[in-house]
Amino acid sequence: MKTYKKLMFIYIFFLLIHSGFVQSSYCENLELNDTSADIGQMVVFELSLNNAPNVVSALGFDIEFNPEILAYQSYEQGTLIKNRCDFFNVTTPEQGKLRIGGVISTSDHKIQVDESGVFMLVTFKVLKNSNDLITLIDLKDDIKNWSVKNGIFGENTSQYEDINNDGKIGLAEVIHLLQIVSGF
Repeated sequence: MKTYKKLMFIYIFFLLIHSGFVQSSYCENLELNDTSADIGQMVVFELSLNNAPNVVSALGFDIEFNPEILAYQSYEQGTLIKNRCDFFNVTTPEQGKLRIGGVISTSDHKIQVDESGVFMLVTFKVLKNSNDLITLIDLKDDIKNWSVKNGIFGENTSQYEDINNDGKIGLAEVIHLLQIVSGF
């Protein structure tokens, strides 16, 4: 029995390590983080740039969200673009949509190939406990062909369940967690 547990531990360990490496090697160019909060709290989504595939002097895109779940509050330029843009603006053309645009005219301020960093922070107020997909759409100009990872807003709940009610995290709970992560 001890050998079985050791083998299972080793298998799960390598599975987790492998999935971490695969995920990090296939990251998207523009990436919104996943986050959660309770009703009435503020929640901040971080939009990151990972290894810019080309030089950027102009950009535009929209962020869509469910206005029944989240209310847009504000934005902040991230360290990647702060003091670099000649023009940068966020507008709300319609409920549930943010339109972001920016221009960098000075050649030494342009976002360079393989550059990474925090692009911007977007703050919302949570109106309703529910799940929502925050989507990056309609990419334009120098970022029009970039890959994206949309953000997920989820209600504040714990994924942990004591499967066999023994008060410990054991093999049953690890298997259950792997099922959640893998989608089974």
